[in-house]
Amino acid sequence: MVRAFIAVEPSAEIRNEISAAGQNLRGAGRLSFVSPNLMHITLKFLGEVPESQIQKIAASLDDISAAPYTLHASGISTFGRPPRVIKAEVHDGGATASLAADVESRMAKLGFKREEKPFSPHITIARVKEYSPALQPKIAAIKERDFGTCDIAAVLLKKSVLTPSGPIYTTIHRVEL
Repeated sequence: MVRAFIAVEPSAEIRNEISAAGQNLRGAGRLSFVSPNLMHITLKFLGEVPESQIQKIAASLDDISAAPYTLHASGISTFGRPPRVIKAEVHDGGATASLAADVESRMAKLGFKREEKPFSPHITIARVKEYSPALQPKIAAIKERDFGTCDIAAVLLKKSVLTPSGPIYTTIHRVEL
């Protein structure tokens, strides 16, 4: 079995800017920060997949005909009440959402369950392990931060191995847009 997901990755510059902004949140509750080299935008989480199905997934992704697009990352917000996830906002005229809908449809044809929640493109900065009210003013201080613009030119099928020191992601298939 392979724990897998499908994603796009913003540029290293954007990921580093987001990570640097996240450092301003230290000391406000117990937070688990995402390393910049692991930051991505999940299009579809597949979960545990039999090795035999990986080639079918890759072949289905090979047929994607989306064009490369420009992504702008700016602003910080949260998911949940109290916040469980701190995220950077993604602005791209709906391109990532359109790509995610295409991926969702392709994966449904392969038997993967459709997502119930609407797709919301974002880049996770940190997960809140223990909430503190001190977090809100720290988020407010960097809420409007701009992280930059980049081109998204590939869809990635990623393998995720969970370890005690954090996940290890490996690209097992890449589709150029």
